[in-house]
Amino acid sequence: MEQEFKIYVAPINIDNHKTIGLISAFFDDEDEPLIICTPLFEEPNTDDLTKLLLSKTVSVYFLDENNTEYLGYETIIECNENTQNRLNGAKFFPFKLSYTRSALDQMTMWFGMRSQKEDRSAITLSFIKSLVPEDLFIQDFIPQNHLYHGSGVIRFIELERKEPGYYQEMDIVRLLHRLFLPEQIYLNPMRVTDNEEIADILIATNKNILLIQAKDSPNTESIIRNTITRKKSATLKKLNGAIKQTKGALRYIGSSSRIKIIIDEKEKEIEIGDRKLRTLVLVKELFNDGFSIYGPIILSLVKSTNTPCIALDYSELNIYTSNLADEFSFFEAYDKVSDYGIQNGVFPRLRILPRHEE
Repeated sequence: MEQEFKIYVAPINIDNHKTIGLISAFFDDEDEPLIICTPLFEEPNTDDLTKLLLSKTVSVYFLDENNTEYLGYETIIECNENTQNRLNGAKFFPFKLSYTRSALDQMTMWFGMRSQKEDRSAITLSFIKSLVPEDLFIQDFIPQNHLYHGSGVIRFIELERKEPGYYQEMDIVRLLHRLFLPEQIYLNPMRVTDNEEIADILIATNKNILLIQAKDSPNTESIIRNTITRKKSATLKKLNGAIKQTKGALRYIGSSSRIKIIIDEKEKEIEIGDRKLRTLVLVKELFNDGFSIYGPIILSLVKSTNTPCIALDYSELNIYTSNLADEFSFFEAYDKVSDYGIQNGVFPRLRILPRHEE
């Protein structure tokens, strides 16, 4: 929408040694843009990236969490002399996990306290020519992507989504495929009593059952341009709605030893037995300053149903499923968040390590 984004060169101090990191900022909101923090270390990719930012033009491509390419642009880079000198003169250090944590914390703090001078020094990447059609409509016919229960024959993908719901649910299933087998995933299971939906997604493995209730928003320019205040209000409303629906799902299950569902137009029973029952609420985005408000809402479900529940936003689910190795590590992370929330009244965000660093 803005036809540009900015990259800030942020100062970082590690063990009294100065270095830099990059913060990519996308101004859907003037005061609180979406950002990606990129710590830099002594490695070939860092040299390539800094040289790239000193170029005059580059091609920029946008892909989603499933590597679906949506947008691409020929781009002009504007970088003032002071910022060029900072990139050319920067010293980098060998990778260390503790450095990464420190760098991320410092960059986030620096960006929140930045001045107009830092804004003027940011690198601007302006789009001048589209390289990919901006109104792509993608159909997914790959058989292995449609083996879960309740799957349609085709998955449709669009960048602009005027109606939330089914698109997001299929995206969530794609993320869950990374950790769970297709036969363990049930999309939109229905009650046998009234043919109403029990939950958006049900996961049933040998040891665990997870009920997932998701609440999305339309992906349109008008929604994206909403103020942060309105976005926070929408998140709260959707979180309350998802909690209410999850309580309804748990009432349906009740004290029965089986979950009775209709899926693929057939009636099916899922034995609970010794499996641990958990619930998960997903919303489009959660805000760091809202977790003290989210906590009591989630705990209302936990206390009234005696069933664990946590809330994640979509980007967190992507991080969990990208960087946790299997079902066991996913529920281990889930239980850490759940246990901490029950004890302290606030559910934390976990900082998940990449698989190769575990």
